[in-house]
Amino acid sequence: MVGHVLVQPEVVLAAALELDLLAERLAAAAGWSAPATHVLPSGTEEVSFLAAGHFNSAALSHDRAVAQGILELHHAAATLRSQLAQYLAQDAVRAAGIAAIQV
Repeated sequence: MVGHVLVQPEVVLAAALELDLLAERLAAAAGWSAPATHVLPSGTEEVSFLAAGHFNSAALSHDRAVAQGILELHHAAATLRSQLAQYLAQDAVRAAGIAAIQV
């Protein structure tokens, strides 16, 4: 049926929940791995400090990217919920209009 859309609210809500759970798992994994990605210099010479600085710079970049990913997952879940609420509200208005015509 061209032009017809079937929306199952429980499926959309489940997808939003999965996005939130994925964000939480990502945050937990980032918390567990953070000590391994941030390093101390292995010695007191300049090379050790420079190497540790490069590793820590990469670790900070990774931390920022993970944090952004977590925010985007939560935002996508919130957007799904918001769009579903708007869709259901519009659907109810249209259903009431159709019911009024049929009476």
